[in-house]
Amino acid sequence: MRARPAHFALPLAAACVLTACGGLGGGGVTTTNIAPPDPARAPADVHWEAFQGIQLPIGAHDGPTKLSTTAAGYSHTPQGAALAAVNLSVRLSLAPDAAWPEIASQSLMPGPAKDSWVLSRAQISITAPANPAVAPRISGYKIPAYDPLRTEVTIYTTYPDASIAATRQTVQWSAEDWRLTLPDPTSKTPTVQSIPSIPADAVKLEPAK
Repeated sequence: MRARPAHFALPLAAACVLTACGGLGGGGVTTTNIAPPDPARAPADVHWEAFQGIQLPIGAHDGPTKLSTTAAGYSHTPQGAALAAVNLSVRLSLAPDAAWPEIASQSLMPGPAKDSWVLSRAQISITAPANPAVAPRISGYKIPAYDPLRTEVTIYTTYPDASIAATRQTVQWSAEDWRLTLPDPTSKTPTVQSIPSIPADAVKLEPAK
C-alpha cells in the first residue's frame, strides 16, 4: 500500500513559573515566565496501539485520551496537533465500512473537502486491515510553523521497501479539540511526495520493534 492523501483561544502554556521578588521597601513584585510552544519537542510518554494493521502513537499527556471508534482528546499544543494529524489521517484512510461515517463526523472539519471525501469513500469498501507486507510505519513528523488555531504537519512514513513518503496534513482547533482539515478538492498541489530521507530536524516517532 502506497501513501495517499487522506483525502488553535491561545495554547496552554507549557510551563508557568511565578516568582515573588522582595523590594527594598518590603513590597513584592510578581513576574510570570511562560515557555512558548516548542514544535521541535517530541511528545512525552508515548505508547503505540494498532489500528487496522498500523501502529499509531498515543501520548499520555497529549492524546488522544478518548479511544473508541474515533480518537479524540488532544492537548492544545504542537505535540497534540501532531498526534492528532497522525491518528486522524490514518484512521480516516483505513476506517472500515462500519466505522468511517462516525470517524468522518467526529474527525473532519465541515466543508466542500469533507463532502467530496464522503462521496468518494461511499464508493469503495474497506473490510480488512492493511496488508503487513506493504503497510507503512509512522517514522516522525515536522511542524514548519505552529499556529494554535490551524497548523500544518508533515508526516513521514517508511515502507517495507525502505521508501519514504512525506504527507502534508492540516489540523484545526475546533470545539476544544484538533480536527483534520482536508485539502481543497479542486487543488492541484500534491499532498504526498516521495523523499530520499527523513529531515534531520524532524521529530522522530518510532514504534518498538
